[in-house]
Amino acid sequence: MNMQNIRTVLPQDIPYLYSIALKTAFAGLDGTPYFNDPWCVGHYYAAPYFFYEPELCFIALDENGTPSGYIVGTSDTASYTSWLQKTWLPPLQEQYTHQQSFKSEAEESVIKTLLKGPGQGMWQNLGYPAHLHIDLLPQLQGKGLGRSLMETFINTVLEKGVPGIHLGVDGRNTRAYGFYERMGFSILEQQSWGSVFGRQLS
Repeated sequence: MNMQNIRTVLPQDIPYLYSIALKTAFAGLDGTPYFNDPWCVGHYYAAPYFFYEPELCFIALDENGTPSGYIVGTSDTASYTSWLQKTWLPPLQEQYTHQQSFKSEAEESVIKTLLKGPGQGMWQNLGYPAHLHIDLLPQLQGKGLGRSLMETFINTVLEKGVPGIHLGVDGRNTRAYGFYERMGFSILEQQSWGSVFGRQLS
């Protein structure tokens, strides 16, 4: 496994983005048993990035060439948030606004987040304007693909002159904490749900 297994996301990869988002939705584990709606996770945490800043979306392929992991993000969280609220979320909010029953707290949390939209994060204004989401299916984990995806994303963000990156990590996903620390990230803020990590690039 190496950089040859990574390429820019294509429109044809969109179903895989949704599938991978769902299969890693439960603190990095398979969220399928916890969601009646298999699309809501990808609607918020994966697909919109491709439609906003596709050059910062990369897919990781398994040995058969099947998309089995991704990294998606934006170089400008403030602009992305504005676009998400004005363009991407309104049709989805109309769709989900009357949903009353949820299969789990996890599904309820995702749909409530989708209905509310992103809040005004502070780190985007404190030298960390970029943010990302990275997810790998189990068959790609432990093979260096996560590091390769991160390096690809960071190098692309650097070319855009971005000074720093932040991201949120679920507190239950303890393996991820070590991964981000090895990638040069440190904890900026502790939250009830986990931690915000950041890395300065310049």
